[in-house]
Amino acid sequence: MERTCAFCGKQAELMQSHVLPAFVFRWLRKRSGKGHLRHTDKPNVRVQDGIKQPWLCGTCEGHFGQYETAFATKVFHPWHGGDYRIPYREWMLKFAVSVSWRVLKYARGRNPDATYSEEQNRLMDEAEARWRAFLDGEVPHPDKFEQHLLIFDFVEKTSFDDLPNNFNRFMTGAVTLDIVGSGESLMTFAKMGRFMIFGIIQKGPNRWEGTKLHVRDGLLKPGKFVLPAGLIDLFRQKASFVSAAMAEMSDTQRAKIDKRVQENLDEFAASDQFAAIMADADMFGVDAVISKYLMDKS
Repeated sequence: MERTCAFCGKQAELMQSHVLPAFVFRWLRKRSGKGHLRHTDKPNVRVQDGIKQPWLCGTCEGHFGQYETAFATKVFHPWHGGDYRIPYREWMLKFAVSVSWRVLKYARGRNPDATYSEEQNRLMDEAEARWRAFLDGEVPHPDKFEQHLLIFDFVEKTSFDDLPNNFNRFMTGAVTLDIVGSGESLMTFAKMGRFMIFGIIQKGPNRWEGTKLHVRDGLLKPGKFVLPAGLIDLFRQKASFVSAAMAEMSDTQRAKIDKRVQENLDEFAASDQFAAIMADADMFGVDAVISKYLMDKS
């Protein structure tokens, strides 16, 4: 049955399109060594993939796929492999905009508690149109609807108070998306493991330095960045939400995870997830990372 493609507007058989790229979820399954994923809304149900929507025709899906392949092969996997100086070309901004466009389309109106001003609703319409025009080659850049990329690593110490004790695990491994902001700022937020893409809708008064993606080329490398102060509250809130959701996991499911880990100890000990667990143990103490199931059995 043919329907209207959400991107080009043509009538076509629509694909089941990933809201966030499929390669991220393949990496996430391998990262843990367990081969399964769990969504925070249903922590007792194991899944194999991320959210999909019947949005795009085959042609548009292919265009998006080109940017995803470039980012996955030239940035995402090399960075996780230890290459921390990575040049990029035009495909980088195209990839970021394609992600922000999908996040805006998926998340807008989904949270019944979210309220936006008249100006913010107008700006969301403008951002969606500008991002689509940029991806379609009709305009040369995203204009004021910039894209910012932040790459995170393990935190050894911090001056921030009240961080949740899964902070390193969340910041380096969680995959999530949302529209975030305040009464005077608004942006899309896509978190893909260590990589976070912010699509600016309403920039607000806060400064960003060292994170903006350029149209033609650039270089990704470690450095010092200036970010809006409110982002630490965003990260704290999101990490706490994940921690609370996972705390609702049943003892049966927790026992299955522990059994799987014990059966593959060498693989798990070499995994990026284990490194994140140890980083949290160093910051918050061993009790912060020992499962309730194991404590009950001790």
